[in-house]
Amino acid sequence: MPKSIFFRTDASHTIGTGHVTRCLTLAKALQDSGAQVIFICREHEGDLCNHIEEQGFAVHRLPSPRKGFVPDDVSAHAAWLGASWQEDADATVAAITSLQIKPEWLIIDHYGIDRRWEERLLPLISKIMVIDDIADRHHDCDLLLDQNLVPDMENRYDGLLPEGCTRLLGSDYALLQPIYAELHDRIPPRKGSIRRILISFGGADSDNLTGRALEAFIGLNRSDIEVDVVIANNSPYFASLKTLTHRHPNVHLHGTIPTLAPLMAKADLAIGAAGATSWERLCLGLPAVVVTLADNQVPIAEGLQERGLLQWIGDKDSITKELIQDCLGDLVEHGIDDSWSQRCHLAVDGRGIDRVLAVLILTPESPLHVRHATLADEALLLVWANDPETRKNSFSKDPISSATHRQWFHSRLRDIDGCSIYILETESGVPIGQVRFEREELGWELHYTVAPEFRGRGIGKSLLNAAIQKFRDEKSGVLVFGRAKPENIRSQRIFEGLGFTSKPGGGGVEYQRLL
Repeated sequence: MPKSIFFRTDASHTIGTGHVTRCLTLAKALQDSGAQVIFICREHEGDLCNHIEEQGFAVHRLPSPRKGFVPDDVSAHAAWLGASWQEDADATVAAITSLQIKPEWLIIDHYGIDRRWEERLLPLISKIMVIDDIADRHHDCDLLLDQNLVPDMENRYDGLLPEGCTRLLGSDYALLQPIYAELHDRIPPRKGSIRRILISFGGADSDNLTGRALEAFIGLNRSDIEVDVVIANNSPYFASLKTLTHRHPNVHLHGTIPTLAPLMAKADLAIGAAGATSWERLCLGLPAVVVTLADNQVPIAEGLQERGLLQWIGDKDSITKELIQDCLGDLVEHGIDDSWSQRCHLAVDGRGIDRVLAVLILTPESPLHVRHATLADEALLLVWANDPETRKNSFSKDPISSATHRQWFHSRLRDIDGCSIYILETESGVPIGQVRFEREELGWELHYTVAPEFRGRGIGKSLLNAAIQKFRDEKSGVLVFGRAKPENIRSQRIFEGLGFTSKPGGGGVEYQRLL
């Protein structure tokens, strides 16, 4: 029977469309993996309920906010729910109960939902995942995803999550449509003259920044530059923009489209918001001038600007046509430095959806691919080695410097007769751990690491078994041994489950097995 996964998310003229858009990307990947996906959404003005259904998903609709609704909650985005948190939670409970399904996951992408709401749903749900950007409230969840690049990202949710909650932090987990990963290595970097510009501020654009940006470009009198303008067909500004673009044959207006990827691929420069579209632009190496539309976008814009990935020209309330025109004029005059585009390209690889999907659906029975480590794995292995849980279970607790790790790693790669390092991956190529065999006087010593985001999933045994099978194919008839600390019960059970025999030794428990 397929897994059932529910999404609780909303779109509106106030909320925007980004939350639903990224949930749809994840939902399609889950559906392709065999899961049953159901959305629960409130009927706000500007919602995307019909659009979600057109994409092939069932939508349980919560009623529109009652007229004059004002939340009694002081939290920043309480009004976005369109009901009190208690009413919304009860309505969601009723929706799930009516379907007589216990979801494997409930995925929440909503700034108006916090720990109180989540605790109300816990009895009905196996696991809860929260997608967040702003780190301004407590959660009671098993998994949290924040795809942003902001200062002090690793500590951003300290004190806001329950112990043991898995954190997926940073642009490696950006939820982009598959086409972005496909195009990532096909699109060359931009450099030199600007020949085409993309203007897109999201589906809602209730402040008509699209119009301001377009008027700023028109003021440059550059009929030699093509411009693509994207805004939702139901935007109140669509008609006026259509009239404006008709007077300029080099300006092309696009309504609601399934993806921005083809237009981004053509563009040399983008003008837009500092929201979820940032990761799409970065993935395709597209330099951008951005405006922040809300407070939560400010740290994103600051973080990306510090890395030289975009030009942030201010908040929507301070942006004028003249300010945009000055910035555009300077870029058009001097052209694009190709190092800017290359930095963007390196920041996001577009495979975030594969990584998140693997965390959600991986089981001990999932097929694994085993390969030898390469130079490209250096950074990943260092991150895994310095993970706090890894260091706690290691016989050497000191953090490892990048220089020390590089010297060690390179020496092991060159010792092809005395060391084998395997990377274990899912069928889609997502790394989930490493197993290393090093030759000693009496045999081969085994070390392994499960990637932090996959711990607690019961995959340690299957990971180690797959690597042992690979190693036995290459070096059969050898003695393999490993060690576990006395308090590391999980590793002890894995060794025992794989037929290793044990004896005390070396400050822990020593295991061995003849292959």
